[in-house]
Amino acid sequence: MKLSEFIRANTDPILDEWEIFAKEVSAGRELDTATLRGHALGILHTIANDLDRPQSPVEQQAKSKGHGPRGPLSTEAELHGAARVTAGFSVNDAMAEFRALRASVLRLWFEASAAAAQAGADEITRFNEAIDQALSESVGRFSDEKNRHTRLFDTLLSSSPDLHYIFREDGTILYANRAFSCLYGMPANEIMQKNLFDICTVGAQELRRHVDQLVASRAVYRGEMPCIPSVSGAAATYEGLLIPVLDGAGKLEAIAGTARDVSERKAMEDRVRRNANYDSLTGLPNRSLSHDRLEREVKRSARADVPLALLFIDLDGFKEVNDRLGHAAGDQLLQQAAQRIRGCVRDMDTVARLAGDEFTVILAEVRRTSHVEILAQQILDELAKPFSVPGGDVQVSASMGITLFPQDASGPEDLIRNADQAMYAAKAAGRNRFGFFTMRMRNAAWARLRVIDEMRHALPERQLRLHYQPIVDLVSERIVKAEAQLRWQHPASGVMSAASFIGLAEETGLINEIGAWVQDQALAHAQRWRVLSGIAFQIGIHKSAAELMAASAESRAEAADGALLIEIKEDVLLNSSPAARARIGLLKKAGGQLAIDDFGIGYASMSTLKKFEADYLKVDRSFVNTAMKQADSRMFVESIIAMSHKLGLKVIAEGVETAGQKDWLRTAGCDLAQGYYFSEPIPPQGLEQLLIAETS
Repeated sequence: MKLSEFIRANTDPILDEWEIFAKEVSAGRELDTATLRGHALGILHTIANDLDRPQSPVEQQAKSKGHGPRGPLSTEAELHGAARVTAGFSVNDAMAEFRALRASVLRLWFEASAAAAQAGADEITRFNEAIDQALSESVGRFSDEKNRHTRLFDTLLSSSPDLHYIFREDGTILYANRAFSCLYGMPANEIMQKNLFDICTVGAQELRRHVDQLVASRAVYRGEMPCIPSVSGAAATYEGLLIPVLDGAGKLEAIAGTARDVSERKAMEDRVRRNANYDSLTGLPNRSLSHDRLEREVKRSARADVPLALLFIDLDGFKEVNDRLGHAAGDQLLQQAAQRIRGCVRDMDTVARLAGDEFTVILAEVRRTSHVEILAQQILDELAKPFSVPGGDVQVSASMGITLFPQDASGPEDLIRNADQAMYAAKAAGRNRFGFFTMRMRNAAWARLRVIDEMRHALPERQLRLHYQPIVDLVSERIVKAEAQLRWQHPASGVMSAASFIGLAEETGLINEIGAWVQDQALAHAQRWRVLSGIAFQIGIHKSAAELMAASAESRAEAADGALLIEIKEDVLLNSSPAARARIGLLKKAGGQLAIDDFGIGYASMSTLKKFEADYLKVDRSFVNTAMKQADSRMFVESIIAMSHKLGLKVIAEGVETAGQKDWLRTAGCDLAQGYYFSEPIPPQGLEQLLIAETS
């Protein structure tokens, strides 16, 4: 039997024996039987056909060198080579398949046919030439396909901005994509065979440590890549992987690396982290970070048994600067204040900006209280110096509260609360000073909170009252106006004057609600008493700066139709913001009249009164009370009356308590007066009785 006939007749047994070997190749185990045997079957048929075909000496010589004639289409051997690349075979694995195929055919042929033993050398030679030709075609295609895959992967990896590289355990670079080569400023062919540890100018030791750990554990390294310099010299952060490449025996063959530039992401994370923990204006720690550091310092202080101090600083007069000169000036003042405070303390201490013009200082390791006092005064002195801001130099001061751990509190929250209370006490004591927390302050703070809570219920539960003090025309000595004065009929404390709670109402924002109620009540009474008296009766109501900014203020003034006289204290007029001054103008246009209260105790000039188009000026009671004894006070009041009349203002004297004061004021030309000489503040019913008596 000819060899070609034997191959066709025994294809399956040949492939069965060959498959046993093919399955020993690791990549071959992953292929199913049909895929594994497919190309081998085609190669056997090609060889059988070749053996039956006559062959010239030239063809025989060419085939012996693996250069046999080829058609336009890929041969089965070429398809085999391409498929084995895709399947992950090595070139040795692919060549071994042909050696096994040769051995399987010849062994089975010799075993099955005596004719094989008598076969001529020509037939065996031609079979070997055919196998060699197929092997040459397969290896050639394998190599071409491998090179194609290499080009494709290199193109893919080089098109990526990420770094991709492969190196040996000793650092020798085997492959580097374009991004990697550009990063180190070398062409790809030059960077090959360079040592990664040598070209790393920074972080080589750390990189070597990661590689040693990978070699020992065979575990992938994930994290920041320490040895990735930038050609520009700018700092850069890369994150990536180092992956062990193992051969079939599990031995480390190489290390593959990939890395991505995360500098922008890191910078953004840093910005987010900084914005979450630092004040954007001053660069100081914000409330959140300050609280965290205070917690840490409290724990450290408790462990070391060394006290700490917390300073709470509030700038006096900052709001006035901000309102007068604008936010740009206010921002610069805060920045300079932060620098001055920071310059007074140690690096180990924490200066923070909580909000607005509030700062805190955490002083660690306080050995002596006297040192805290010295530092506190130094900070106050620095903050009292002029600040250069857009619009000119300005001066503010600071009020500071100080509390100590563990003497005053056991935790951060109590420390902050204590320092805040001590700061308010310092501000109330005259500003530009510091004070230490005391238990009396805590009790006062609790009482204050209780009053605020009770005040929230005062209006809904109808505990507020209005009393009225008559304002008398000094010529006719008739009641023509009245000043509304607020009272709180407290269920436990009895009648409370406005002075005892109106400041808290302004702090908590309740002043707008209370002020609206006062205005509505006063308007109702004014309209009633206009009918009763037959004159244009007017009631004066006080307005704070916060109330002036209320949206409902001008609409209520318009509805009053001149029945209400808006009284504004002199200091409110002096320190009013542009927005508040604009609101005063709108109130005037809406028909309201304006009176400047407590005139003389501030620094308002007559030109200021003219600018605001005031209608009335109320002379403070302190000048009226001393006028009968002090010539200076008498001359001051008489000058005010004369200048007011020249500006078209009428004058109301406050605090008239004697007939002598009344007569002197009338002689001096004062228009109106109020005080206990005429009547104390009385309920609406009392004032109504006085008006009825005058008309009867």
